[in-house]
Amino acid sequence: MGYLAYIRQVLRPHKRRLIIAIIAMLGVTLVGLMSPLLIALIIDKVVGQGRYDLLFPIALILLSLPLLNGVFQAVSDYTVTLLGQRLVFDIRLDLYERVHRLSCRYMQNATTGKLMERLRGDVQQVQNLMTNQTLSLVVQLVCALLSLGLMAYLSIPITSLVLVAAGLYVLNYKFFIKRIRRVQRRYRYKMDHLSSRAQERLTGSIVVKTFGHERQESRAFIRRNFVAERIFHRYRMLNLGYGLCASGVAWGCYLAVLLLGTRAAVMGTLTYGAVTALAAYMWRLLQPAIQLAELSNQIQQAKVSMDRIFELMLAEPDAIGRPGKRLPRLSGEVAFQNVCFQYEPGKPVLKHLNLYVQPGQTVALVGHTGCGKSTIGNLLYRYYEPQAGHLEIDGHDISTLDTRWYRRHLALVPQDPIVFDTTIYHNIAYGRAEATRQEIEQAARAAELGPLLDNLPQGLDTPLGEYGITLSVGERQRMCLARAILADPAILILDEATSSLDTQSETAIQLAMKRLMTNRTCFVIAHRLSTIVNADQIVVMDAGRIMEMGTHHQLMARTDSYYRHLFLTQSSPGPKVKVAS
Repeated sequence: MGYLAYIRQVLRPHKRRLIIAIIAMLGVTLVGLMSPLLIALIIDKVVGQGRYDLLFPIALILLSLPLLNGVFQAVSDYTVTLLGQRLVFDIRLDLYERVHRLSCRYMQNATTGKLMERLRGDVQQVQNLMTNQTLSLVVQLVCALLSLGLMAYLSIPITSLVLVAAGLYVLNYKFFIKRIRRVQRRYRYKMDHLSSRAQERLTGSIVVKTFGHERQESRAFIRRNFVAERIFHRYRMLNLGYGLCASGVAWGCYLAVLLLGTRAAVMGTLTYGAVTALAAYMWRLLQPAIQLAELSNQIQQAKVSMDRIFELMLAEPDAIGRPGKRLPRLSGEVAFQNVCFQYEPGKPVLKHLNLYVQPGQTVALVGHTGCGKSTIGNLLYRYYEPQAGHLEIDGHDISTLDTRWYRRHLALVPQDPIVFDTTIYHNIAYGRAEATRQEIEQAARAAELGPLLDNLPQGLDTPLGEYGITLSVGERQRMCLARAILADPAILILDEATSSLDTQSETAIQLAMKRLMTNRTCFVIAHRLSTIVNADQIVVMDAGRIMEMGTHHQLMARTDSYYRHLFLTQSSPGPKVKVAS
């Protein structure tokens, strides 16, 4: 879809308001074009020919023009403002929904600041293009054409001079506009990085304060801001040069019209009223020319914003929008059949993985950093597609299932708990929006959040602040567990849910996890091996392959078992060796 096609699609629901706005703005233009003709009539007819009987009706019409102009202007301003607000809402909503449909591959390379800049600044630029700028451009072009027509009626030679000036204006536009667009794109790129870094540092302000880096961060911000400002200064200088050249052409043409018109009046080929009208219409032609110079700069800004917005719209979508089948029931049987996967070409993460998990089994994944444990979870959630092999759920290839329906039967408890800036109730209800308040409270207490709720005056309705800042790490982790309990998934993924907790918090969460893992297929990415001794299968991975697999007792019985070596190392009283994810 091209830019014009997208603009038409967005404007289509607001066609009525758009037509009203155009009519009102044209009304303002036509009212403005009437006064030079009326003044010319007064000069030529009333003063020149003594037709004083025309003075009263012409004066009456002149007095009514400001009233008509005010009515049309009020309707235009109201309609354009309302239209702009609706367009901002529609575009932001469309873009927000598309961001949530982007693939994980794209989201991994996109910063939050970059996405927010698209949703805020770029959308505002496009909204200006499709309301104020576009409507103004249409009206100014109509005004210019009408002025040219009236000038041609009064004097062909002077009109020809104006057309020559229009050609010079076009040459000026072509000379500057590519340079302006290139610098504008660089500026927006720098602002993306500035916003991303500022958001990152503000989010981690506690780390900045802890290490006393406030001054260093301020200096880094000043340096990046200075670079962006230098680029913006060049952008403004190009705009200034463009506007000055355009104004020079316009004012030079205006002076030429005055000189030629005055000479023609002296020679008797034009009336004094016609010269006055030509000068007025020339001004009404030059004013749009000057405004078009500024407008073209704003259009270039909007063009850059459209480029950035379409970069998101054309990015690889997630599998969630693709059609698929829904099963009567999901039991949780999982089969990886010769699965190969890589995030980057030439860097395989999983190599011919074969793993079968029966419904209700608990499988623990063990291995060093980069061995592919978390990738298994990503493939199960269908965040990515295998490059080779098949992943089957209940005997059906995962690519044939309805992704949205399928994901509702999964739940993830991540290593870094994610808590939203809302109440406990709404955070837990995120697992199943249609759940009753009683079910949500039961899930919270099953996740060992009962003591927390009992100590809070507002209970479930307690707001948690940004990132759940009012909670401890353990409480945030139990919040995620409660969310998973409420979802009642067929397949559960626990991604090192207790790796960063103290002993007391880990004990509470282990108890909640034991309830959660009952009668469902579970994949546990293990950090502390003592927490997975009761797993039905322990899968030890290395470099994307399965090294060994079995129960805790089976693997411990092997003297050459890598798992046995890791378990004994972690259980010894000396320094602990952790198995990183």
